[in-house]
Amino acid sequence: MRKIIFFFVLLAMCLPHANADTEIRPTITVNYSVEPGVLMPGDTGTVTVELRNMASGEVYVQENDETFDMNAYIANANLKGNKDINILDGRQTNVGLLGPGDYIRLTFNIQANENASNGMHFLELEVIGGSNMYNLNYRIPVKVDDRDLKIIVSDMPPTLMKEYSIVNVEVVNLRPNEITGVIVTPKGEDIKFFPANAFVGTINGGNKSTATFTLNTMTSEKGNKEIQFSTTYFNGDNLHISSDANYTVQVVDQSSLILSAIEIDRIGNVYTISGDINNFGTTDAKNVMISVMATENITPVQPYEKYFVGTLESDDFSSFELSASTQESNAEEIPLLIEFRNANNSYAYINENIALQKEMVPASNASRGNSIAMIGLVAVICIAVMGIIAYSWKKRKNSE
Repeated sequence: MRKIIFFFVLLAMCLPHANADTEIRPTITVNYSVEPGVLMPGDTGTVTVELRNMASGEVYVQENDETFDMNAYIANANLKGNKDINILDGRQTNVGLLGPGDYIRLTFNIQANENASNGMHFLELEVIGGSNMYNLNYRIPVKVDDRDLKIIVSDMPPTLMKEYSIVNVEVVNLRPNEITGVIVTPKGEDIKFFPANAFVGTINGGNKSTATFTLNTMTSEKGNKEIQFSTTYFNGDNLHISSDANYTVQVVDQSSLILSAIEIDRIGNVYTISGDINNFGTTDAKNVMISVMATENITPVQPYEKYFVGTLESDDFSSFELSASTQESNAEEIPLLIEFRNANNSYAYINENIALQKEMVPASNASRGNSIAMIGLVAVICIAVMGIIAYSWKKRKNSE
């Protein structure tokens, strides 16, 4: 609230004229405010003017047989615009008397033209007094500024896997005044976002706030995708929509959780699958669990139908082991299910298939074959050694 004090000598409202040396004077102060503090072109706003009678004490004051009336009578108050600012209702009539200590607030609705130029514009306030009271004229400044918000996403990755990734959207208020009700909304082709929009609230002039989104590309097709971020906000009671901030990202056909160092052992028709699960993504995977998926030919068996890994941080890995049996000898692969929760606790899953080698020899048969081969090798070595000994003995006997 800006304050300008004007002293009104309301001698015309008094009965006889007072002596020149009297110190009794009623005064009026004028305060004003503009909401919003800075208009954008096309915005509507309000100018509130407060008129206050600063006299105190009695309404009628006696001095030197003179009677002074300390009331201030306001007949009308007018607000005039210019080529950039229109006054929607600029006249207040029959305001009335302001007794000592009384005040009144007058509200005028204004609107900046769509093509209003940036800068300070002055409105003319005219307060008309009743009877012989002098009138008041004052200029009220109203500022127009067309600056908008700016959206910055500094951590937007140029390439995304089939994963959950997090981006931080900074909303910068370039305006000199605060804005309220700021909401950030993402849009994207073949990409899901969480949350669907984010409420930022109030941002003071020259400041910024951050909205965080999770990008879900788990089911996205590979290729280039367009992503936009926009904001809605209020300047006073005026709703505005900012221009979009556009980004292009590439989605590749690669899961964030990958299996490596896979080893398969077989005993009869039971397979044991062991290996490592690696988090190749940019966010942590929580509650990671790997399990064998039951099919017509594959049955999960103990001791490792499921393997709970827990939290797998980005760039980390963990070992696992699973067990499954086949119903037919021509089974070609064992399907695995990888389940986890992302940073927002959303459920997600990945399917993987472990190929089986048809020429794989059962562990029992392999052991039996290895034993026979070992016995044969030992027999051959023994025969060779015995032959060498016999040859040496015969040669020595002939030499004797």
